[in-house]
Amino acid sequence: MNALNVARPAMCLWLWWAVANPLAAQEVTTLVPNINASGGVSVGPDGNIYVADFGQFLSNQTNIGTTVYKVTPQGQVSVFATGFFGASGNDFDAQGNLIQANIGASRLDKVTPDGVRTALVVTGLSNPVGVAINAGGEIFAANCGANSISRVQGSAAVNFVVGPPLSCPNGLTVDPDGNLYTANFNNGNIIRITPAGQMSVLANTPGSTFRPGGGNGHITYGNGRLYLASNATSQIYELTLDGTLTVIAGNGTRGHADGPALQSSFSFPNGIALSADGRFLYLNESLSTAGTVLNGNTFPLNPGAVRRIDLGSQFTINAGINDAWISADAPFQGLFFTVFPDLGLFFLSWFTFDSVSPDSEEMAVFGAPGQRWVTASGPFEGNTATLSVELTSGGIFNASDPLAMQSAGYGTISISFTDCDEALLSYDFPAVGLSGQMTVTRAVPTNNALCQSLAGG
Repeated sequence: MNALNVARPAMCLWLWWAVANPLAAQEVTTLVPNINASGGVSVGPDGNIYVADFGQFLSNQTNIGTTVYKVTPQGQVSVFATGFFGASGNDFDAQGNLIQANIGASRLDKVTPDGVRTALVVTGLSNPVGVAINAGGEIFAANCGANSISRVQGSAAVNFVVGPPLSCPNGLTVDPDGNLYTANFNNGNIIRITPAGQMSVLANTPGSTFRPGGGNGHITYGNGRLYLASNATSQIYELTLDGTLTVIAGNGTRGHADGPALQSSFSFPNGIALSADGRFLYLNESLSTAGTVLNGNTFPLNPGAVRRIDLGSQFTINAGINDAWISADAPFQGLFFTVFPDLGLFFLSWFTFDSVSPDSEEMAVFGAPGQRWVTASGPFEGNTATLSVELTSGGIFNASDPLAMQSAGYGTISISFTDCDEALLSYDFPAVGLSGQMTVTRAVPTNNALCQSLAGG
């Protein structure tokens, strides 16, 4: 493999560490440094971020928020719709309409993609905050004022579940199986609600000196897990569906520091939403860091800021990458990938036609005894596979001639996929002093559509 004779083991190891540990690569940046938008956050079908204005204070009796803003991924702000009465949580339906909760008016509004607002639900709600829409188009709302979750039926809402362990249910989201998840504002409980209406506490976020009993903002589902904002600890959590809770951003001190996720700081984060590709979390927060009493008109929620957390690539290896792959940096070579999802096994074959010395003017002969065939197999997790290599050389293509050499334990290959069309391949073959890395791309788009559908964002 003369075309790959690049000895860069240190670079190879650094790249592998960075990809295998996505948390280390997470960054927090400020997208909008000053905005009066203290309510819910959603990402629309157009990729823009929609941020609602709850109002100036938690009491929601003065300076009530009336506006939903559209924020581009580049941070440009414009008014999307007005006429709300304490705009809190929101979600988009399959037609691209924004369903917006009005906590001060106990109603839900529908806003068309061009910003036209109409009342959607006018009875049966009690200070609704979170909104979630399941795969069947059913709309649910979390009623902070009644400790209940309601299901929308026509222009009215009826209680789906009510009472403990709900305690001012705030954010609301739904997974592909139809389970609802809500985050309590009055304590740290995260509650799962099955389609049959069975409730259980999935996890509990801790309290702080600011809010000793704990308390949460909104919650969203994506990448096979939940993400939620804790206003008690001013941190952002990842919650797996088996109940494992992990801080992914925020050092626990109220502030507005950008930078590496676990060194960053937030102040009373509230709304939270995930980009369609699963890479970016968007959230809003209060600029105030001085308040110690949340209730009443003592802690200003506005002005605030819109922040972004880069989660890194969320691509997951799937059977859709089963195809021929090539590298522009290594001519006369090719690769073929096969994934066995049920076995958790990744198989790679790497072959070269360049079987002559690079100093020779002689042309390589397809199937010549000197060409090398590398096969590798091993486990995969997330977007990365770690493989053990075997080398085969000699023999004649499509003939019964015995192989000249077959060597197990020849080296290692790690491959990390950026998406369905590109991956970084790192290799280390100590026996022949070859190591390095190269970018490989799909040769033909045979399985691209399948890959995209399985990746799921």
